[in-house]
Amino acid sequence: MTTAPPSARRVGPRSIQSVTSSTHDKSLLTSRPNQPKPVSLSKRLLFPTLPADADLPPLLVSPAATPELNAELYDFIALALRAYVNPWWTKITRYDKEFLPEITRVLTAVFRALESRLIATDLSPLVFRDLPTLLNQHWTDYRNAQAKLHTSYAAGGAATLPQLFHQAQPHMAVSAEGVVDIVYVRQAVDHIMKACMPPENYEPETERYIVREVILKVLVGSVLPRVTQPWFIHKIILDLMGPEKAPEKAAEPTASEDGLSPSERPPLQRRSSQHLSFQTFAIFVLSTVQSVSGVCLSILHAYRQARETIRKVNQSKDAHAHGEDAITTADTEQTGQAATSKPEGTDAAPAAAPPPSLPGSLSVPQKNPTVTPPTPPSPSSDSASFMSPPSQTSGDPAASGLLPSMSASPSSTPATQPAPNTPPPPAIPNYTHPPLAFLLTLLTPPLPPPTPTSTRLPHPPPPPISLSSSSSSSSSSTSPLSPHPAGPAAAPATASHTTARALAHLLTLLASLAAPFLARLLPYLLYAHALSAPALAASVRAARRALFPEGWPAPPPVDPTPEEQAALRATLCARLGAAVPGPLAPLVLGPTPDARAATVDAALAPLDSQACNAHLVVFILDLVLLTVFPEMGVSEEGA
Repeated sequence: MTTAPPSARRVGPRSIQSVTSSTHDKSLLTSRPNQPKPVSLSKRLLFPTLPADADLPPLLVSPAATPELNAELYDFIALALRAYVNPWWTKITRYDKEFLPEITRVLTAVFRALESRLIATDLSPLVFRDLPTLLNQHWTDYRNAQAKLHTSYAAGGAATLPQLFHQAQPHMAVSAEGVVDIVYVRQAVDHIMKACMPPENYEPETERYIVREVILKVLVGSVLPRVTQPWFIHKIILDLMGPEKAPEKAAEPTASEDGLSPSERPPLQRRSSQHLSFQTFAIFVLSTVQSVSGVCLSILHAYRQARETIRKVNQSKDAHAHGEDAITTADTEQTGQAATSKPEGTDAAPAAAPPPSLPGSLSVPQKNPTVTPPTPPSPSSDSASFMSPPSQTSGDPAASGLLPSMSASPSSTPATQPAPNTPPPPAIPNYTHPPLAFLLTLLTPPLPPPTPTSTRLPHPPPPPISLSSSSSSSSSSTSPLSPHPAGPAAAPATASHTTARALAHLLTLLASLAAPFLARLLPYLLYAHALSAPALAASVRAARRALFPEGWPAPPPVDPTPEEQAALRATLCARLGAAVPGPLAPLVLGPTPDARAATVDAALAPLDSQACNAHLVVFILDLVLLTVFPEMGVSEEGA
């Protein structure tokens, strides 16, 4: 048998390991290309031309916007476009990759326009003043309408609860049955698009109509009918409260080696020492020092944190005051320059500047007030120049006929020109009274209807209990008749909530004393915690996970049955009752378990009607729109 020559043998490629072991050269291993960086979904869909190693452009231009918030917003936009736009667009054309980036460009302009408006708007009045006042009015009107059911005030007993509530809170955008008018929402969406979209994207009617109707379909067809359902509101409150803590189960006693359980075993008897040992004394001293040092460290930490918070609040106040002084100085310089640039023969009355309004307030620019007949001012008043109409001859009140004319004498000194009037400082906002008033309304259930002993007209509901005499008088003036007479049936219900009223009045007194500091502290806490960049990023992340749990829209949840809705409400009542600490529950909710359950049930009752909730949602929508877009509240009559 012949063997093949060595040159005829098949020589294969040598492995990397053999080459490395033979040459001991590691340059081949180090020259291998690195693994490519994974490209995110937002970069593949929204920025296909962007290099893989480049970062996404910032969506928000504010310096306070963190990269985490921008990334969460981009992920949300990418998932929404992939779920709702990409399926039907790929059926039209599979090769056009510029449609989604163009939508991203428009959305970027919209987000930045909203960002600039939200930064320029102070949301503190909306959160601490307007929203609690609106909720308080909703609770009061619902209880008034509920007390008028089956009485002569309800059209002879024929009017339903939604109809009575609609009479108390009429709105052009919602009917008595709770149906939201689609035309009203369409006009609001169109105004928002006009204010936020670029002009080149808003002018084409086709593009504007498609975007507007898509948003309208989602709002009116899906969002508003769902958020007005009572069970959905109950579920949201339960989700905000978090999962219920399971009660701790006691460990079952186990038998020991001798067959006796710990409960059956006799207790250990220790012999007391006749003298105090040094070891016991040292342990006692060290334990005391450790406890005292822990308490002192906690107090020191709380003191430092409180001092740092107060310093930041005062710095924000100084910055705001410095900005107002700069604005006032600039206005004064402009007024002085305008006065010096006038001809010598003219003497016009300086116009009174309107008082500056707080940012975010719902103050609507008023028209010029009607000119009223002037009243004779005092000779020493500095406001005579703007209280009287300007005269063409002279600025002297005697020449205008308001004062008796006096003969001019050579020794008479010329009248000095009054100094320009500076606007008064803005009033300190009261951000504590509306939340406390709403809390007192929640904790004060309506009185039970009196048992009629004779044929008479039923009494209307009592006026809402307020924390000020002015609000009490205004509330009592709206009632058709006097409230329920005090009887023996109403005495226990009134006495059970006397402590809650006393605590509310005490808190109101303390808040009134600290009103200047709380007016700065509450907005600081709002923007430092609730509206901070990490909190907003967490909210966007939670919304993304709820709407797109696995990257795609979740199937619409099935509405619960009436039995499940009742069980959900009962669970919420139990959770709210258990959330109040034990020592405060008898003082705030009632002395007995039945009274506490009745208080919680009465607090949730105004949310049990879908039609009434529709009114509340529409009013909140108006409140938010007028805060962010104040030009929507300006009337165009007479323009």
